[in-house]
Amino acid sequence: MIVMCNFTPVERSGFRVGVPEMGHWEEVLNTDSALYGGRNRGNLGGLDAVEEASDGFEASVAMTLPPLSVVVLKWTG
Repeated sequence: MIVMCNFTPVERSGFRVGVPEMGHWEEVLNTDSALYGGRNRGNLGGLDAVEEASDGFEASVAMTLPPLSVVVLKWTG
């Protein structure tokens, strides 16, 4: 699992973060969801890793981090 926190009031689009596995990363929590009173900004339920090195990993995802939010991704393969 990957937990990303954005404690700023600014949305970060295309924020690249290294991941340990290629494949699909499901968005299992997004505190900007309308369920929690947010605006539903996020990653449309998940992201696919690409072969672009980042943070010491060979694979990465480019994610959207809504302002003042927490996003949790889970590898599903």
